[in-house]
Amino acid sequence: MPKTIDNDLRVTDHCPGYGSAARFVAAALMGDDRDSASLPGVKIDVIMGRNAGWLAAAGELARQDPADGPHLIYVPERPLAEEQFVEQVAEVYGRLGRCLVAVSEGIEDEKGVSYAEKLVSTVERDGHGNLQLSGSGALGDYLAEIVRAKAGPKLGGKKLRVRADTFGYLQRSFAGFASPVDQKEARLAGRKAVEYAARGLTGGSVAFRRAAGNKYRITCFHANLKDVARDTKPLPDEFINAAGNGVNDSFRAYALPLVGTLPVIGRL
Repeated sequence: MPKTIDNDLRVTDHCPGYGSAARFVAAALMGDDRDSASLPGVKIDVIMGRNAGWLAAAGELARQDPADGPHLIYVPERPLAEEQFVEQVAEVYGRLGRCLVAVSEGIEDEKGVSYAEKLVSTVERDGHGNLQLSGSGALGDYLAEIVRAKAGPKLGGKKLRVRADTFGYLQRSFAGFASPVDQKEARLAGRKAVEYAARGLTGGSVAFRRAAGNKYRITCFHANLKDVARDTKPLPDEFINAAGNGVNDSFRAYALPLVGTLPVIGRL
């Protein structure tokens, strides 16, 4: 369900599609971390999320060891100054000899200007006037160039190996890695939609409510369209770490039931 993988619809606990997209992001970063470890340098991965950082946050699920990446996660909910970005990348590189970064495509600087807007001359717009973020590698290239130019001098003039990838549209449509929970709940939402329509409950949306407690359970309810549409649901403050460059265990507890069991990387 490509329109809901951003997980930014209000009222519902989560959106059908998010669990599978988050699973893809986590597994992709898990593999990228091992690649980064074998070829040390700085790697920057740009992940979908124009206004909300739910998908980039899923990179946290890739971490199976304290030294694993992504070492830095940046989301639109927190401003990011270029100098702050360079300082934090240099600090991680100086400590670990490498740095893997997950960054939402919609990140903004300390003045509230999106980095995409800075690249407006090189980025296309869609039919609604929105900048085409996911179909372009411009943001990754821009951040990589900043690191090349400014992080090296902070590390004694070291010439850094810097690479960037944009995950793009594949993360919302990768057929071979769907979350089992997500598949089950997507079918449930479809059945509930038919039930609600048969009862005359139209002009709304099926939403999920998570039960309290450690065991993951949801129930469905009918949400009015006026309560769901228009405004974006951001990543909650309590999921973001104090430094604004990562997420915490509260997010892991929220996301893991939706994503399902992830691969375990073998280690010597």
